[in-house]
Amino acid sequence: MNLSKGFIVLVLLGAFVAVFIQFSNFSLFSLIGYDEHKSNYPGDYPPISFTCPSLPPLERPARNVYELRPQDIKVAMALGDSITAGFGIMGLHKDPILDLYEYRGKSFSIGGDVGANTIASWLRNYNKDLVGMSVGSHAGEVCYGPICPPDQYHPDKDVLNAAQSGAMIPNLVKHELRYLLEQLKKNPKIDMENDWKLLTVFAGANDVCLGCSGHVPYLTADDYEKHMTELMEEIHNNIPKVFVNYILLFNVSQVYDVSMKSEYCRIVHRVLGIECVCVFEGGEKTRVEIGELTRQYNDRAVEIAKKFAGKYDDFAVVIQPCIADGTAATLTPEVVSKVDCFHPSLLMHELMTKVMWNCMLTPSSEKDSTFNYSAPLKCPTNETLLYTN
Repeated sequence: MNLSKGFIVLVLLGAFVAVFIQFSNFSLFSLIGYDEHKSNYPGDYPPISFTCPSLPPLERPARNVYELRPQDIKVAMALGDSITAGFGIMGLHKDPILDLYEYRGKSFSIGGDVGANTIASWLRNYNKDLVGMSVGSHAGEVCYGPICPPDQYHPDKDVLNAAQSGAMIPNLVKHELRYLLEQLKKNPKIDMENDWKLLTVFAGANDVCLGCSGHVPYLTADDYEKHMTELMEEIHNNIPKVFVNYILLFNVSQVYDVSMKSEYCRIVHRVLGIECVCVFEGGEKTRVEIGELTRQYNDRAVEIAKKFAGKYDDFAVVIQPCIADGTAATLTPEVVSKVDCFHPSLLMHELMTKVMWNCMLTPSSEKDSTFNYSAPLKCPTNETLLYTN
């Protein structure tokens, strides 16, 4: 990776400041007198729960990825950043150290805590022996560009959730996939050659948060396409029988629109704006730039998926566009964590679960980018597919 010295300094400084800010959050909250038990945020959202009936056993397992149904999935996996790692999900605590935790058991795509509303937990209704779900919580694991300290993973809790807080696109193939492959091979419950696997990939927010200038190395759309294509090729070459759930990135600048509705969040961002410089420090110009870079990333993601479409019987890369739409900006501040008014709250993770579940069970020609959390929950039958087209 050829990085300019200036960019390395920028990344190192950014990582240091980000960690320092997280560890000093409790002082800010003490100063403004914030009560962790007080809602502060209005909002009216439908309760999220899994209400689908059980299904009879399948007559036969899927013979190829184009016949794959929710009941066929035996292994859940995830690659991503702090969103998938579950940072800040549970908001503020009386013990400020807990504010720094990743609540992996509640992560929308792969959390496995009892009672959690996650994609993996809902899949478990059709396969009680589902393997791979992350559980519980622990202090944050950080991988930020070239800064990826070794031996941070907690395999007993992370399981097959390889996401790392701060992760950028190059980290997925160079760091996270390596962990995932190690754990797949070690787990005696996994039949590597025969078990169908669901891998959710959701990343890019940290890249666009630094990429608004358009001149930062390895953050351009061309570099995004290069790294993500390499990632998909490595997944295909090393993991048999896998359905890649490739989630398009939402416009991170929408978080500005949401958080500015709250006086509390406006105070937070005056202190913590560096968490996403292109959203909170650069003004409207950089928010427009971050939106354009997000659009470019998503356009390239669609092209990457096309490269693999219909080529293999045991591998598919499927675009899930259903959280990308700008209507998410109409949400209330309840959807962001009270830790930093930036990361998704537990409510947002549950809304994402429902939207993405419906998206996965919708044919590609009928998917759209609307973040429609009010739509009825789709319940699969024995004929319902994890659609590849």
